[in-house]
Amino acid sequence: MIIYQMWLIKKYKTMNKDEMSYVATLTHDLKSPANAQLNMLNLLLKGQFGELNPKQYEMLKLTRSSVKYMSNLVGTALSDYKYKCNMLAISKTNFDLVLLINDVIKENESLVEEKELNILFKYPPKGCCIYADKLQMQRVIINLISNAINYSFGESTILINLDYSENFVSFSISNKSYYIKPKDLKNIFDKFSKTKNSILNKNSTGMGLHTAKAIVKLHGGNMYAHSTPDGICTFGFNIPIKSTSKESVKSLN
Repeated sequence: MIIYQMWLIKKYKTMNKDEMSYVATLTHDLKSPANAQLNMLNLLLKGQFGELNPKQYEMLKLTRSSVKYMSNLVGTALSDYKYKCNMLAISKTNFDLVLLINDVIKENESLVEEKELNILFKYPPKGCCIYADKLQMQRVIINLISNAINYSFGESTILINLDYSENFVSFSISNKSYYIKPKDLKNIFDKFSKTKNSILNKNSTGMGLHTAKAIVKLHGGNMYAHSTPDGICTFGFNIPIKSTSKESVKSLN
């Protein structure tokens, strides 16, 4: 009986590795051409191949937005699969979170201008160096900032605040939007969860916040969401500045 159980476990692990290899290959094959398209679209929008008329520029911006959404969706699907299998490898390095956030803000400039929004970013004057997985934390920041932009009322202000204590770094982003009821906030980080406000964002998959919270949790932190009756919505997280864990793979269980 014990031998049979060991055989089953070994077989399951082999099947799991084969399945993981297939998913990883598939997502890579889907994401590579999408990234190539994004690079080319960025060059076209910068006028590298000639001046664009206003209509051409707008059409290319819409195309870039669509391709970027598909690329992010593929990456989210792969990460979600890894979370389910407890196979997400965290590769931590030292980096300045302020620089990362500024880069994400810059990438969203066109959408900010389109909605006539104003972004205020308050951060420590000497920067904020943390020890974390830069790529995964970038995904968290992208999700929170893009959500704030997509759901904000036009001609309003988005406030981003970054602060740190001796052991923790705190990030929060607030925007003016529709009030999110407590019953919706309670489940807002669940997979595929959507609120009535989701109709404002046709590209919403209901996975972004779930993935962001999972990444923060893997870093030993916590994520939260608040909404006041006057429509101020705040999302944020706290994570340790330094990690004492030597594990490269962590479980969500």
